[in-house]
Amino acid sequence: MTIGSQVDAALAISKEQRQFAPEDKAIYASVATIGTADNATLNAKWSYVDGKDELFSSTTESIATDGPAVTTFKVQNPNAWPKGKYKVVISLNGKMVASEDFEVRG
Repeated sequence: MTIGSQVDAALAISKEQRQFAPEDKAIYASVATIGTADNATLNAKWSYVDGKDELFSSTTESIATDGPAVTTFKVQNPNAWPKGKYKVVISLNGKMVASEDFEVRG
């Protein structure tokens, strides 16, 4: 998994990072998969972990691939992101496959 604040035309992360500014409007997580699947489900759960480990977004994408593929998830905040520690957890068909921590700093 790769996280960042910018994606390219193919929706892959173009600028990988683990620290974001409160004014960054979007944060992306790209997940690379390899293999064949007719109907797999990827889920991204985004949490603010400072304090209570509070889930603030969960998005599910169905994928059907035959070989390498990239699935990109996006969270947006129209306001400033609260400073602190965050994480995104990726599940494939309900089983956790990746987790990344990141931080919003002033």
